[in-house]
Amino acid sequence: MLKIKIIGALILLTGLLLAMPGCEIKPPAQGEKLSEVEQLYDQENYKDAMNVARYNLKDDPKDPASVITVWKIQMLQGSDTKLYAQQLFKAVRERLPEFGSDLIPYLGRGLTKDENNPVRLFCLLCLTELPETASSEQIAKVLEPGYTLGAKTSDVILDDLQVEAALMLGMRRYTPAYEGIVALTGSGNAATRGEAVMALGYLGDQRALPVLEELTKNSEVAAKADSAIALIKGQ
Repeated sequence: MLKIKIIGALILLTGLLLAMPGCEIKPPAQGEKLSEVEQLYDQENYKDAMNVARYNLKDDPKDPASVITVWKIQMLQGSDTKLYAQQLFKAVRERLPEFGSDLIPYLGRGLTKDENNPVRLFCLLCLTELPETASSEQIAKVLEPGYTLGAKTSDVILDDLQVEAALMLGMRRYTPAYEGIVALTGSGNAATRGEAVMALGYLGDQRALPVLEELTKNSEVAAKADSAIALIKGQ
């Protein structure tokens, strides 16, 4: 209950930023509002990032870089964990359509560049609620061979991000993610392999049938492989 109250209070911050007392700051140079707030965040200068976000949101209440920066800082000011990322996502979920596709590049940057992995998870979850074509391209980056976690350790692991991405892209039938999902079926984690198998079933790509047929020989994922095959053949 305490965490829910804290999240509720934090989420009000986006709306309350305009009324917050604080020191005067110089307005960012013309055309540099978005980059300034992101640069301050990247430098871990969160106080100044909030001040610049406040200025930006006063000028444009839907400024996407500032909205995302505020939410990311809220993430870090709370409990920097997988659970808190999920809770904060639930708290902002209903607001995402209000901002729409403009958030996608900034969430994508958070997903691929942020050093804090719970922030990456939060950005990924938010992307799953936004228009499919552009957000799927960002989500699919998690499945690319060169994708790695941010430098700061937490309870969020690479499998958390990749499983979430695979399942969402499978359900969206985003076939460009096929190779990345297939690669997950070779994971050393049995649970990850199982989720990847189901993602292939949701994806519905006929190319997956030989892969899944082979996986029916693996007792750990055989039942899910059978289910995935049935899904593909039933489409």
